[in-house]
Amino acid sequence: MQLVGLDVGFSETRPSSGVATLARGVVRVGRARATWRDRIRLLRVIRRAAVAAIDAPVLPALDHAVRPCERLLARGLFQRRCKPGFSHVPGTGLRLREAGMETARQLHDLVSDAMPLVSFPRVFGRRNVVEAFPNAFLGVCVDESQFESAPRLPRGRKFDWLYEQWCAAKTFERFVACAASALPDCVASLCRANRDHEERAALVCLLTAACVASGRYVAVGEPCGGYLFLPPWPLWAAWARAELASQHARDASIEVWIDGVTHESGDLLGSCILRA
Repeated sequence: MQLVGLDVGFSETRPSSGVATLARGVVRVGRARATWRDRIRLLRVIRRAAVAAIDAPVLPALDHAVRPCERLLARGLFQRRCKPGFSHVPGTGLRLREAGMETARQLHDLVSDAMPLVSFPRVFGRRNVVEAFPNAFLGVCVDESQFESAPRLPRGRKFDWLYEQWCAAKTFERFVACAASALPDCVASLCRANRDHEERAALVCLLTAACVASGRYVAVGEPCGGYLFLPPWPLWAAWARAELASQHARDASIEVWIDGVTHESGDLLGSCILRA
């Protein structure tokens, strides 16, 4: 199986974009500039990725509308623990939205259009390009006690703190066990050993792609504003499960997909989806 994870950077002059690939059982990760000419250096090993995940909005069309999936993660406990930046806001927000669309177009011919065995919501045509959000991906699996004892973090340091919580709690190992059909065992140790911020983000994007490829994922959103893809439900902390149920109940327009099935807010905590 081949997978791609890409952390979208803006710069065309410095390597601010992390790129992670899985091909022939080997994981490679590095940095590139935001141009296709530079990214393709790290993507040459990919012939046809089963899934690609990018850390930027993946939309059916470029617009300036508020995205329900971002709005959901900006409320309640999510707001303090893994809030996304709003991509409809002029400046960096809209630049990220534009960069996401451009990156999805760049990847178009490298990504399969064959639906995996477990279906998932697609918005970028028929290609298996999905949206990763590394802060929320990591954050929903971090225990309440770890957040309560967290230090005051400077702006831009939340991701690395969350990443270190996964390392300390051996969550990378538990994740690989959940998505074993898509990942080699070595991925957990590779993630724990990496110290580079952009490369770490790309690795989390690669894990996001593996969730979809293995059919063990959570996705929140709706067709017009896109979906954020998050870890398998059994890995979620209790507070995050309860918060998702609460916020979903507030907004019926948002869909919650778990392993190919959509769920109502009332059954998110039910035993039917609390399987290992």
